[in-house]
Amino acid sequence: MLAWMLVNAAVLLGLIAWVYGKFSLNHVGYARFFSKHAVFAGEEIEMVERIVNRKLLPLPWVRLESMMAQGLVFGEQQNLDIRGGEKFQNHISLFSLRSYRQIVRRHRVVAAKRGYYMLDSATMTAGDPVGLTRPSRRFPLSLTLTVYPEVVPMREVPLPAHSWLGDVTVRRWIVEDPFLTAGTREYRSGDALRSVNWKATARTGRMQVHRNDYTADHRLMICINLETHDRMWSAVLEPERIERAISYAASVAVYAMRQGVETGLLSNGWTFGGPKLPVRLDPGGGEAQLTALLETMAKLQLETAVTMHAQLDDELSGDPSDTDYLIISCHRGAELEERVDALRRRGNGVEWLYVEGEGDRRR
Repeated sequence: MLAWMLVNAAVLLGLIAWVYGKFSLNHVGYARFFSKHAVFAGEEIEMVERIVNRKLLPLPWVRLESMMAQGLVFGEQQNLDIRGGEKFQNHISLFSLRSYRQIVRRHRVVAAKRGYYMLDSATMTAGDPVGLTRPSRRFPLSLTLTVYPEVVPMREVPLPAHSWLGDVTVRRWIVEDPFLTAGTREYRSGDALRSVNWKATARTGRMQVHRNDYTADHRLMICINLETHDRMWSAVLEPERIERAISYAASVAVYAMRQGVETGLLSNGWTFGGPKLPVRLDPGGGEAQLTALLETMAKLQLETAVTMHAQLDDELSGDPSDTDYLIISCHRGAELEERVDALRRRGNGVEWLYVEGEGDRRR
């Protein structure tokens, strides 16, 4: 009798194991998304997971595993085990899923570090109640999060004491703007016929033309030098210092563009997802330009593509003029100074923003 019961139990367990091995992950769905696509470093967002079981067979246990970069900090949560490494963190969660049931899990996440984060998959394992079978399934994901550099108040940016950036509303290059008018004046020889104000002419009995107001032709090029000294190889040896440089660049960009200054970006680094070429974004205005600047800084890798003086040589080959250059750098080597002088000789304004290191603070 006992032997018969044992045989029946073995057959039953085998049948259960076969059913769960074949069907446990059928009609199971998984999705994950962030509450925002882009945030600034230090901001908190929400990551939402949806797991659904669209069949009658319940899942007594489900194990979900995924890898993420270390720059995203998750709050403590029940049934979530986070195992951190040097660059990545492994997320493991264990739960059950009843028949025809959906679970929505919400995680509070702090975007602690600038970067471009990608999550391409998650692996789900499930099985029978006693663990005889453990089928797994990989769920492809296309989840990305852009973390912009931290933006600090301008008073925390170590600009020179008499920097023109302290008052960007005072423009350095003033030109007549045909789209802005400030009343009328009498016609002068050489004025275009299209500038005649016929109503004012009829009213005064003298030929009157529109008097154009003045506006600023003001452009700013922010230059981020990833070198910590003038003999540095490609890899950045002081990442915290360069991260501060990128934060200063983002802060200046946000401030200048909100004041209406067309702003561009130059860097001897390269960006994630693109070729290993130095960065150059032409000066421009508007929200799309600001987003492009911040996204580029978010994706900037801590590795040089060329030397900064070579990057400025390339800039000089375009014969730039009437542009303000802000050089954000950890050093002012002789070759760099030479290129800066060349920019000034061509009618450009240049200012340095020096990024201090530990050695500077100890002096």
